[in-house]
Amino acid sequence: SSGINAESRNFVPEVGEISKKLVPTTRKLWQSVKKKLLPTPAKFHYIFNLRDLSRIWKGMLKVTSDIIDSADKTLALWYGEVNRVIGDRFTNQKDCDWLHSACVEVINEEIGPEFGGKLHKDIIFADFMREPPEPTGEEPDDAEFEAPKIYEQVDVKEELPAKLRSYQEMYNETVRGAGMDLVFFKDAAIHLTRISRILSMPIGHAMLVGVGGSGKQSLTRLASYIAGYEIFQITLSRTYNAQNLLDDLKILYRIAGLKGKGVTFIFTDNEIKDENFLESMNNLIASGEISGMFQRDEIDEILGELGPVMKKEMPRHPPTNENLYEYFINRVKENLHVVLCFSPVGEKFRTRSLKFPGLFSGCTMDWFMRWPKDALIEVSNHFLSSYKMDTPEDVKLSIINSMGVIQDGVAETCIEYFNRYRRQTHVTPKSYLSFLDGFKIIYTEKYDEIKILASRMETGLAKLLEASQSVAELSEMLVVKEKRKKYR
Repeated sequence: SSGINAESRNFVPEVGEISKKLVPTTRKLWQSVKKKLLPTPAKFHYIFNLRDLSRIWKGMLKVTSDIIDSADKTLALWYGEVNRVIGDRFTNQKDCDWLHSACVEVINEEIGPEFGGKLHKDIIFADFMREPPEPTGEEPDDAEFEAPKIYEQVDVKEELPAKLRSYQEMYNETVRGAGMDLVFFKDAAIHLTRISRILSMPIGHAMLVGVGGSGKQSLTRLASYIAGYEIFQITLSRTYNAQNLLDDLKILYRIAGLKGKGVTFIFTDNEIKDENFLESMNNLIASGEISGMFQRDEIDEILGELGPVMKKEMPRHPPTNENLYEYFINRVKENLHVVLCFSPVGEKFRTRSLKFPGLFSGCTMDWFMRWPKDALIEVSNHFLSSYKMDTPEDVKLSIINSMGVIQDGVAETCIEYFNRYRRQTHVTPKSYLSFLDGFKIIYTEKYDEIKILASRMETGLAKLLEASQSVAELSEMLVVKEKRKKYR
């Protein structure tokens, strides 16, 4: 709390006083979490250590005195960081609700009952909401107009989704062939803020856990674009092996450590062609170093290029090889961010946690729960509202709603099936999108078939009408001819 309490950072005394109380409060909450939420075979990753406490305080130190200027805002920040570090790994809503109750209880006991009731579940902080400054014309030619990174509380319902949609438009304009089309319902927007927060931290690595199609990779790409980072993902081939992975990591180390640029390395469980890949990733996340990756001459070359940079940034440090190498690794830790995208389905996920504990302890976890019914309806509305359907508007709206209800019903049935037969089945967001695409394909096919049949029927009716008119005309002509015969 000394960082928030520091007079040099101009925090008001009220913030400093409550920050001192938050230290024992956080420790008490952490102990309650460890005692209540024990690891089980289904929740094997419920392991809480001292790194979690440091991550909470690191997140709180991202703020400035002009944003946090009262006790209420300090508590909102604390509650938000507790949820990011501890709550985001929970696999169900029941555990999230328990954490909220525990936070309220510990705040009431340690700080005061007038504060506990002010905590609400939608407290979200982000650092990408500000617009870049307007040019005045007096800046130098090489001036860059970057948006200030102000870590502040955001409005989840309207302000955040609107901002993310604008970033998505810019991403699609900037990245050739991107074609990103995300629906920023509440859960998706919150997941992006979580990823963005992790990427903004030094030594910030993320583990995103969710079934296929949850949006893990897409949200990471957008969060990396917002942060101004480069994005890297390996290209698998039949001959790709552990040495190829090390060669790719060398490139990332040069970008992060030598050039000092932020880079996000997205690594999915589908890309684990060899379990040895995870050995390298485990070392990278745990210590920032992979033994034997660089040859001696490669290290000498890197340190030679890094000498002037270190001299400029740290003039009092002698440029010895040891200091230069330490500086290089520290820059890698600060700028290289690994995002692991894993699926919880099957035994491999649990087995890997036992073999490579550094992957789990060194990453901040974000567990993607199933999409709620409101989100499913919002997604179906996004993809079907502009789709032309030959039906009244109220019927179309009912179809859009029924899509989300059906998917949610199937997900509930999967849970019932597991409870009854102990067999795990999953209905994924990817299958929901396929469901929507399938509906549009079948609707188009059937609509075209009916149009052809209707056209044929209209043509037949026109022919019948034409024939009946011809018969009527011929009948009239026959009547006339018969009358003429009689008068003859």
